[in-house]
Amino acid sequence: MKISILGAGSFGSAIAQVVKDAGFDPIVWTYSEDSKDYFLSDKNKYICDEYKTQINITTNIDDIKDSKYIFVVVPSFALRETAQKIKHLVSEETIIVQCSKGIERETFKTGKTIFQEELGPHQFAILSGPSHAEEITKRIFTGIVITSTNEEICKNFQQAFSTNYFRIYTNTDVEGVELAGCIKNILAIAAGYCDASDEFGDNTKALILTRGIRELKILIELYGGNPQTAYGLTGIGDLIVTACSKYSRNRLFGELIGSGLSIEAAKKEVGMVVEGYYSVQAIHQLIEKANLDLPVMEIVYNAIFKEVDIARLSLEASKRDLKSED
Repeated sequence: MKISILGAGSFGSAIAQVVKDAGFDPIVWTYSEDSKDYFLSDKNKYICDEYKTQINITTNIDDIKDSKYIFVVVPSFALRETAQKIKHLVSEETIIVQCSKGIERETFKTGKTIFQEELGPHQFAILSGPSHAEEITKRIFTGIVITSTNEEICKNFQQAFSTNYFRIYTNTDVEGVELAGCIKNILAIAAGYCDASDEFGDNTKALILTRGIRELKILIELYGGNPQTAYGLTGIGDLIVTACSKYSRNRLFGELIGSGLSIEAAKKEVGMVVEGYYSVQAIHQLIEKANLDLPVMEIVYNAIFKEVDIARLSLEASKRDLKSED
């Protein structure tokens, strides 16, 4: 069975290791010779050394032709370009597995919509959940979810790629999982801010994350998903790891802002794509369109895009009408 991975960054490297451990020989595609060299070098700590020389890595996109599974592990802003690159290489039998978590910057569309627009009706799945590449590489026990409207795709994927450290669950709520993947990054930014700010602490962080999960549930239900997804591995599970981990770039971004750095300086300091930065703008558009009152999402949006101090925004939020928890 031919399996391809598009993207040779941290998570692409980790997925290549999982695929090898599951007994398959993947092809990894990357966009440049520099990226290819990095994948094979000692600097790449996201895949065990013995596999680096065993994996076929290429910069020629045509090499992935006739793949049964194509793992798409590129940033969300590159999803459409990537879908266009592979359009002539996929067949009705090909299963696209999206691993990125975010929304297209210009259109605010999700991965499922982008792939449908570029490839037409196609077999599509999402791999999501609390799964830092740094720990997958060390074969630390990890639970993750494969999501598709086609249950057979989920079950076959689960059987093919589960290992003794990479436990795969199934889910059919594509809409809910995609929204959760965006919103957990936004909440992680707020958590990082709490970690750095003198005005906030653990109490504040717990409040923001818990009320943020409530807002996720509202959005999932509004857009046709299953609200229970908010409480699963792709919801609260992914939120825990993203909001609390030293590996989380979104949490780090929030921490840098909380310590006084400007938005641009914080992005530069992180040095990698901060998906939550772009997701918060997209979610703000959804909230405005639906005329919803979701204060946690709005506080993070105003802090980032209007550069209003989060402490002042939170003080204003504390003056809202008192109400029942739900």
